Amino acid sequence: AYGVEVRDVIDSVEAIDMDSREKIAFPAKACGFGYRTSRFKGRWSGRHIITAVVFRLCRKPRFVLDYPGVREQVDALGPVTLDTLRQAIITIRRAKLPDPADLGNAGSFFKNPVVEPETLHRLQARFADLPHYLQPDGRFKLSAGWMIDRCGWKGRRIGRAAVHDRQALVLVNLGGATGREILDLSERVRRSVQETFGVDLEREVLVVP
Repeated sequence: AYGVEVRDVIDSVEAIDMDSREKIAFPAKACGFGYRTSRFKGRWSGRHIITAVVFRLCRKPRFVLDYPGVREQVDALGPVTLDTLRQAIITIRRAKLPDPADLGNAGSFFKNPVVEPETLHRLQARFADLPHYLQPDGRFKLSAGWMIDRCGWKGRRIGRAAVHDRQALVLVNLGGATGREILDLSERVRRSVQETFGVDLEREVLVVP
């Protein structure tokens, strides 16, 4: 998050195979890390229990400040250090995302969709202010939160479940909502975005039957 991906610092993942009960160590390159995904969420889903993650860190910090809002927040705190960068990101997150201790949520509920240039151009003809970010493979990442907000969902409540009033990517439990209520709300949001933009939103959270 915030310009850095955890896969860049993971050396290996240790796990137990659910069938053989054997301990296995996977090098990072075998884990299929991608945008908010890995083989543990894909074709290996349900096959392993992850017991440890080994990180390989640099002794000399490399500051990444080009994520929107990070540099400004760091500058407000003082010289760029690991501590001021950490505090800046904590401040940004607290401003964007509700604290699960106060309001039940699982963080970002949907992934930002990545589309081909042709799809972006089609959408820009109708939505000129659509936020988009060029990816290394030439495709573009779109803002799911912006699209959900544009569909009128930000702050909207359905029973005991709602879309957060400050961050449309977050679905919240207002108290007593069941998993089914949260899932039903997410489906209504997905259908609305599909009907308006022709883009399918993928849930980031895992749905356990």
